[in-house]
Amino acid sequence: MDTKSDAFIEEAVEKYSDTLYRIALNITKNCDDSFDVCQEAFVRLLKNRGKINDENHLKAWLIRVTVNLAKSVQRQNARRGCVPLDEAAELSSTDNCGELTEIVRSLPEKYATVIHLFYYEDMKISEISRALGISQSAVKLRLFRGKEKLRTILDKENEL
Repeated sequence: MDTKSDAFIEEAVEKYSDTLYRIALNITKNCDDSFDVCQEAFVRLLKNRGKINDENHLKAWLIRVTVNLAKSVQRQNARRGCVPLDEAAELSSTDNCGELTEIVRSLPEKYATVIHLFYYEDMKISEISRALGISQSAVKLRLFRGKEKLRTILDKENEL
């Protein structure tokens, strides 16, 4: 392996590992599974690095792989009857919106993922669309419906 590809992988890990971990945690709701998903995503990058065109493609590719792997882990756990531990309190050190993040994670995965990417990762709708392989209108609709669900949950909590 040459030093140029070593540097490429190291740079990608440095730049995207926190983002991918939070995305995986948002889906799997399990710290260990999320860590495993991130490792596997970078292993796949190592195997497919020649297919990456540029930085935007790299980010979208890594997010797509991470989402797919996390969903796969989630399905495997459901088939095995595994119930994820409530690890929402184990938020990353870069996350200072603990309660809101926990509520976002409680949303159905398709809403939680787009909300996370849009608000926490500051991705544009077009970037989310490419990363998730869905249309921009689907991203907008999921953001809208996810925010409505959040609003309903927050309104109920405020009534208590």
